[in-house]
Amino acid sequence: MPPAGDGGVRPASFASDTIPPLPLPEAIRFALQNNPRLRAARAAIERARGEEAVAFAPFLPQVDMLNRALATSPTLSPGAPGLVGAILPGGPGPFSALQSEIQIQWTLYDFGRTAGRYGQAGMREQITRLQALRAKETVAYDVATAYLQALEAAAFRRIAEETVRRAEAVLEDVRARREGGVALRDDVLRGEVQLSESRDALVRAEDAEITALARLNNAMGRDASLPLRPGEGLSRGKFAASLAECLQRAATQRPEFGVARDRVAVAQFGRVAARGEFLPRITLLGGLGRIDGKETVNGWQEGVGIHLNVPLYHGGANRGNLAAAAADIRQALADAQGMLNDISLEVTVAHRGVVSAQARVELARPAVEQSAEALRVVRQRYRAGTATPTDVIDAETASTRAEQRYASARIEYLSALARLAYVMGDDPDGLCLPLTGSGEEGQAPAEPPVRLPMPRSIPARPTP
Repeated sequence: MPPAGDGGVRPASFASDTIPPLPLPEAIRFALQNNPRLRAARAAIERARGEEAVAFAPFLPQVDMLNRALATSPTLSPGAPGLVGAILPGGPGPFSALQSEIQIQWTLYDFGRTAGRYGQAGMREQITRLQALRAKETVAYDVATAYLQALEAAAFRRIAEETVRRAEAVLEDVRARREGGVALRDDVLRGEVQLSESRDALVRAEDAEITALARLNNAMGRDASLPLRPGEGLSRGKFAASLAECLQRAATQRPEFGVARDRVAVAQFGRVAARGEFLPRITLLGGLGRIDGKETVNGWQEGVGIHLNVPLYHGGANRGNLAAAAADIRQALADAQGMLNDISLEVTVAHRGVVSAQARVELARPAVEQSAEALRVVRQRYRAGTATPTDVIDAETASTRAEQRYASARIEYLSALARLAYVMGDDPDGLCLPLTGSGEEGQAPAEPPVRLPMPRSIPARPTP
């Protein structure tokens, strides 16, 4: 690959300067409309809603239209009994008849069977909604993480380009001094090695940026090869929130708390339904129809009855279902406790990560200034003839490492804020904005929305 200073051309998948920058909130908004994971979550909500309608159906009457045509020998009766009665013979047979009947069946009371199953379906629908909400937060966090990785990769690439430019300038100067007899061949060789290492670092940085942009496209629900350019100026001020405050925010915002509560409710409704299997079922049955045939009593028929069905023995199935329902309650309670413990752990670790990343930023910032000043001093000594090219190369290497460490520390701080926002249930595009200041250089100006190419062969869908 030709060096950047020799007119090298970047790969086509790089972010072009002609593409408008994409702010992080816009990237997250695009992902919430196009990510396939969220379309699957919306489909799960619709399925749960349908199952809830199925569970509610037994509360309402069931109406059926029944028809039959029959012909029998003289030794058989006109037909089997129906819900409200049988066909009466009008002669010795054989019999033939055509019967049409509307029947209604309505369960009046089943001692909690239907209510328990409907309660379970309602809670499952609520759980699905909460899971879809967490899926939206997860997609937003994935986009924020990929966005910050792309920013870090772009910063490393710019530093690598500047390092190559410096190495080319040093090597050119050393070669001129070698021709003038004031530099050693060892200095030239050292400069060539430094330039080779700088170009290798640039290739790696370009590869890392291409990969980061592809992952950001994928997280947003776009084709990974589409052009993309993250925005600049993303910064946050000092973080000073306590761990207790973060835990309280997580307790009020995380959807998993509602999921844990609803799963316990599902198990409790299951026990209600299991208990109902030991008790009677009261059902209203009715029918209205007409019979026309040969050697039968023809005309309209109607009837109504109330049935009381009492379960006596089902081989232990009911007791087994009740024991399983009780175990489900205990499991749901234990899972809820485990979920609360996991959230507490996530918030604690994420809070410490923000504090640690902020400290690393404070440590890395003066190192950049100090290394830049050291490089300036060495260059002055080099021009005065009191420093060697090796001293300049070493100073430039130290400056490059300091710049990379500072860029990495700033991105790690933003990533830690995004992680903390995610585990607290905040919007990751805010990067804990309520818990941080407005940024060291002030907030970046508002940018207009960016219109992006849509995912190929996948239409945009609105968020629920």
